[in-house]
Amino acid sequence: MGIIQQYVRIDQDTLDRYVENSQLLQDDLFSTPHSEKNYLLDIGKSWDGLFYVITGEPLTNHKAVTPPLKWLIYGPNILDLEQDMGYGPATYLTPTQTQELFEAVKVIAEQSLSDRFDANKMNEEGVYPDFWEDPEALNYLIEEFKKLKAFLQVATQENQAVISFLC
Repeated sequence: MGIIQQYVRIDQDTLDRYVENSQLLQDDLFSTPHSEKNYLLDIGKSWDGLFYVITGEPLTNHKAVTPPLKWLIYGPNILDLEQDMGYGPATYLTPTQTQELFEAVKVIAEQSLSDRFDANKMNEEGVYPDFWEDPEALNYLIEEFKKLKAFLQVATQENQAVISFLC
């Protein structure tokens, strides 16, 4: 199966409820069929590759990346340190931080993703999931980037927070 990244768009009141009781996040996510969750974005296994082609750094070196792009995978706020969403706790962006991230992402051209894409280097750096030599790998990343950009745009337009987690 592998490790996948998911994002959830929510309003401030819902974020406040989740911060107060993080179990509500899991209850909400698992009580509705996946196909009915238009507020959820699943970027699959592209998360580490996207971080690399967007920032120029592997996620293992995320400390070298400045906010807001640093927040692509792990938001700056931890929802509940004790809650494990699969591969650690969920993190989140406030509505203001979501807008900051969107402003940084919206100016990134697909060509810059292509320019940073280097299958050999990504594999050497251990960028997950180690399939970057596949002829469709770059197209996969570009398509997932478009989905992420559109998701952040809607979240910004609706003044929403974004929760992210690996599972």
